Parts: sequence; structure tokens; C-alpha cells
Amino acid sequence: MSDQPAFGPPPPARNRRRMAEDLLLLPLALILELWSRVIWRGSLALLNALSRTEALARLRRRLQILPPWIVLLLFLIPEAMDHLSGFWATVLFVRGNWLGATLVAVFIKGSAILIALWIYQSCEQSLMSVRWFAALHDRVIAGKNWVLARTEPIRARILAPLNRSSSLSRRLSAWRLYVARLVRQRFS
Repeated sequence: MSDQPAFGPPPPARNRRRMAEDLLLLPLALILELWSRVIWRGSLALLNALSRTEALARLRRRLQILPPWIVLLLFLIPEAMDHLSGFWATVLFVRGNWLGATLVAVFIKGSAILIALWIYQSCEQSLMSVRWFAALHDRVIAGKNWVLARTEPIRARILAPLNRSSSLSRRLSAWRLYVARLVRQRFS
């Protein structure tokens, strides 16, 4: 029988190990938080506005009637471009070419992300009909949720200034509304 108590707080060594693990997961959690709050929501809003144009609406309808394996291939092409351009931008950054790295990240990687998100958003049902893709998708989402749940207390403390009505939060909100208004005016 173990000499550890069945109830009560875990031993101090376990607390330190868990805290170290949480701190190692924190950068990933903050990237996921940035992705979901800024990139994902902003991209979806932009794509929804763009999808109202006749040309993209027609293209969306055509994509939706394609066989799932073709849709998957069309999804994987910009997805591969996204990862390759991220690698390229990293190499440029390490070599000291900050401008080149920024341009690759913003234009090539950004375009690839938008295209992949648009295909995903347009054909999610078709993509999920491919078993291995759906299984991989579910595992990635489960992993993301695990990391976010595990680091929730730390992230809550770090992100508290953004969640309150701070000046930074108000500025970001005003900027988001301004960009949304510009997109609506341009594509409506």
C-alpha cells in the first residue's frame, strides 16, 4: 500500500512537474488562442463577406458537388503551400531577411490559409466523409482542446487584460469593427 494520502493535494514534486509541463504547453496554448480569436474568426468573417460575391458563390456550389477525394486533394494543396511557405519564411527569418520572411508569411502563407479555410468552410461535410481525414481532424481538435483545458488557469491570468474593458481591448474591438466595415463596403 502506498504511503501517499488518498485525498488532499498531490505531493509537491508532482505539483512542480505539472507546473513545468503547463509552462511548456503555454506557448502552444497562446498560439492556439491567437489562432482561434484573431486569425480563425477574422478569416471566417472575411471569407463570409467574400463568399457573397457571385463568382465565389458559383465556385462554392461547384466545389460542393465534387467527389470527396477531389475536394480533399484541393484542400491539401493550399494546406501544403501553407506549411512550405511557413518553412520558407522561417529560413528567411533565420538568415536575417526579415522583410522577405514577412512578405512570404503575409502573402503566400496568408493566401494559402485563406484558400484552405474557404475550401474547408465550403465543403466541410464532404471532407468529413473521408474517414481518415475525419479521424485525424477529430484527434487534432481533441489535442487542441486538451492543451487549452490544461493551460486554462494560466491563460486566464495572462489574457485577463484583454477580457476586461481595458484600453487595449477597446482599441482591438474598434479596429475589428473598422476592418469589418471596410470589407462590407468593398464587397457588398
